[in-house]
Amino acid sequence: MLQAIIILFALVLGYFINVKHLSNKVMSKLLSMMISLIITVMGYNFGELIYHLKGELLAILAIVLSFIVTLFFVNIFAVTLYLKIKPKHALVAHTQFIKSTNPVKPILESCKYLSYLIIGSLLGLFINKPFPYIELMIDGILILTLFIIGVQMRREGHSLAQILKNKVGIMIAIILILSSLISGIILSFIFNISTGHALMLSSGFGWYSLASILNAQLIDAHFGTMTFFIDFSREIIAIIIIPILAKHMPTELVSYCGATAMDFTLPVIKDHIGISAVPIAISSGFVLTLATPILIPMFNLIPF
Repeated sequence: MLQAIIILFALVLGYFINVKHLSNKVMSKLLSMMISLIITVMGYNFGELIYHLKGELLAILAIVLSFIVTLFFVNIFAVTLYLKIKPKHALVAHTQFIKSTNPVKPILESCKYLSYLIIGSLLGLFINKPFPYIELMIDGILILTLFIIGVQMRREGHSLAQILKNKVGIMIAIILILSSLISGIILSFIFNISTGHALMLSSGFGWYSLASILNAQLIDAHFGTMTFFIDFSREIIAIIIIPILAKHMPTELVSYCGATAMDFTLPVIKDHIGISAVPIAISSGFVLTLATPILIPMFNLIPF
């Protein structure tokens, strides 16, 4: 929660500080570097964790993959259904950028992100040592990234009120919560997991660090591990598919990013969907960030 507040503060600071000596082109390049660095560091963290948990991976693989696939399709379907009822709430991607872009470019962007993840993961696997101050490093990169996005929002005429009073962002966050919980209930019957535990697995919304710790403490280490992979995958899938599908389903993808829409995946959202998507992304991400520490302990009280 403190991290979310600090990140929001960095965005607001960037909004109010006019960095005149940095052009939009320079800031875009800085943003691209920040994204690459974040993904590589995340990959390192992922690879190092896999090395230590390789004995448990096969035992939990079926459950983890089922949650990943079900959450993806149910979340996307639920928001798509909402947009059919309320089509005016759909994000309009920046048409000029899309028309002028080579159709192969989004695929190359995704491959680039994936390559950074693979490089980071391989380094984590082979070095097999915790990266010193990794959390501090990630937070520092995120703060700088959100500061830059704040500057860009001001330059392009978007107000902070668009974040604080964003009904679309709040609504798609609520839909993501409900559709995720429905997915958890369905999977609880398929895998014979208690309903409370399945709901806890579905309530991370991409915030893998907090959700995995909570589930490990409240249930056991295996559930903590499963939570990590379920929520970490949401972030990675979003980063890889946003460049490819942003033209076709921008609002659905912002929603699918979950809690990470206000931090890790925000630069990718801004880069490929547009600055107009930033207020919705931050609003939905903030609601989901608040939901995780409330829902997981609450569902732990369910006796069945």
